[in-house]
Amino acid sequence: MFTGGGCYNGVMVGIQLKNISKSYGAKSILAHVDLEIPKGEFVMMRGKSGAGKSTLLNIIGGIEQPTSGEILIGEQNISQLRAKERAEFYRHAVGFVFQGFYLQPQLTLRDNIALPGIFANMPKNERMERVDVLAQTLQITEVLDQKPAEVSGGQAERACVARALFMNPQIVLADEPTNNLDPENARNVVDILYKVWQETGATVIVASHDAIVEKYATVVVEVADGGARLMRGGAKDEN
Repeated sequence: MFTGGGCYNGVMVGIQLKNISKSYGAKSILAHVDLEIPKGEFVMMRGKSGAGKSTLLNIIGGIEQPTSGEILIGEQNISQLRAKERAEFYRHAVGFVFQGFYLQPQLTLRDNIALPGIFANMPKNERMERVDVLAQTLQITEVLDQKPAEVSGGQAERACVARALFMNPQIVLADEPTNNLDPENARNVVDILYKVWQETGATVIVASHDAIVEKYATVVVEVADGGARLMRGGAKDEN
């Protein structure tokens, strides 16, 4: 069972983007995006390569700052937070599954998963307990003491999911999590993210062009031509 998630300081929240633009030099990626994602949805963010879906995901997750515009998570206007306050908010509120895993190659999976707890000054015994719970749930207990290069792609991706869930975030973001995985492992990873969504109540947003993800989505965000449009997904409650 996954525990926690879905709240920050006890409050369930949605995400609002207000007039968000993002440029890299003279190149405009996003222009005047207004988007509201309701709390507790399983969201697919789709678009052609280069459309800006990863950029938009990174802005929501605090990894990139918009050129202009405001981000609200619940009642909190992220744009008004000081750098230290913003980092602390994101550390607890958001978990990120990065494209290409981004595991530290010199660390074991156990230590990779526990990194958010180290940054949050969590006592070691609590970190290890949390790692063990997540590893058991994600079925990677037997490879915890191995390094990323020594495990399969599917196991590495599960470790990334575990790391993203470590602080019981209210929002889980995943950037192309099925890339470079075979169909079976791709389906397994999406199954895990869907299970996380069902059991924690967290808002899960997956940037992907994979049709597997769309089958699960309750909401689809179409990113194209510098904009983003929200539509209802086709997922059924029977899942």
